[in-house]
Amino acid sequence: MKLQNKTTEIREKAKKHLSPVMTRVTELVIEKAKGARFWTADGDEYIDFVSGVAVNAVGHANDAMVDAIKKQAELFIHFGLNYGYYESAANLAEKIASITPGNLDTVFFSNSGGEAIDGALKLARAATGRPGIISFEGSFHGRTLGATAITASSSKYRKYYEPILGEVHHAPYPYPSQLKGVQEEEATSYCLHQLQKIFDLRIDPSRVAAVVIEPVMGEGGYFPAPPAFLQELRKITKQHGILLIFDEVQTGFGRTGKMFAAEHSGVNPDILVLAKALSGGMPLGAIVASREIHEKWPTGGHGSTFGGNPISCAAALANIHIIEAEKLVDRSKDLGARIVERLQQSLNGIQGIKEIRGLGMMIGLEFHEDIASHAVPVIKQKCLDHKLLIMNCGIQGQTIRLMLPLNINEVDLDQGLSILENAVKDTL
Repeated sequence: MKLQNKTTEIREKAKKHLSPVMTRVTELVIEKAKGARFWTADGDEYIDFVSGVAVNAVGHANDAMVDAIKKQAELFIHFGLNYGYYESAANLAEKIASITPGNLDTVFFSNSGGEAIDGALKLARAATGRPGIISFEGSFHGRTLGATAITASSSKYRKYYEPILGEVHHAPYPYPSQLKGVQEEEATSYCLHQLQKIFDLRIDPSRVAAVVIEPVMGEGGYFPAPPAFLQELRKITKQHGILLIFDEVQTGFGRTGKMFAAEHSGVNPDILVLAKALSGGMPLGAIVASREIHEKWPTGGHGSTFGGNPISCAAALANIHIIEAEKLVDRSKDLGARIVERLQQSLNGIQGIKEIRGLGMMIGLEFHEDIASHAVPVIKQKCLDHKLLIMNCGIQGQTIRLMLPLNINEVDLDQGLSILENAVKDTL
């Protein structure tokens, strides 16, 4: 009897025992990864423009991160922050406090972005004594029930789970490129007016605990919020005693050409939610706020068995050190602008492309809605056939998003972009 090859064995085992609820983007069986490349069990080599969904900011298996993980694992793997302090968690909390904007100096660690969002909602309600939460149409905040309740990028995320969380209201997000002929100032004015209508018609601002927003919309399509909108939002929330929460799960740690996307607008949120690139691949999320706000969260009002895991914290410290030492925030700004310019020139005049935009290395290639449902899957498959992994986002899946490592080398970058450009040209 002929033995199965490794790929078939693993794939069949996974299909039999892993839940089918998760969207399956490829059928690849991954064996190893390094930098911006990965290899399958069959020995095929791919370029990775997804980076674990914007997680591997310094690439796969970065040597410094691997060393930090090994060193901590040899000391101890788990203890629990309920039962004592340890160096990696304390040092990481201190580091986060030193690099986040404003007076955000106190951290609660969780295991993921969605879990951190849920914790931030609990913190906001506990700190204000108010029930209401306002988030934005097109947003994606995670898969936990609280995060699902404030997500509004697709009804599929909410289907089967209603009723979810009460007193959640959604305002329109100011993305002018979605509205033909509408300028940024008009979109800002309109969305602020719609927010006021929520206050007038649905919930008095004195009953709103928090407004939650992605300063750059992630899963909803890679749209940056206009700085003027965020600045006015800050004024409104301060006026009414509402906490402003920035979901920077996908935008944090250099992705947008600033350490945090909040810096583009000069707006300091009351609560900052972090995950993904925070720990470069290890499970970790963080809720960052001032000591004053955290002290309004009653002791025992929240907790986590694995939050602040010592290995995840050690990995995060190494990850942040690499970003700073290699000046990857500045590189993200410069290289991102260069990538956008290259794509705009190489794909200039191709019918079907609506916009090529980017803030740092948070880059979106958006297609017109009437062709996106056909063209984007074809482009993705052609890229995969030529050994490049890419992913899309947007309410209609209309935007191909580039989530490259911030330290991607020029060879991998050029080769990957060439594959993408050829796939677009062959499809449209």
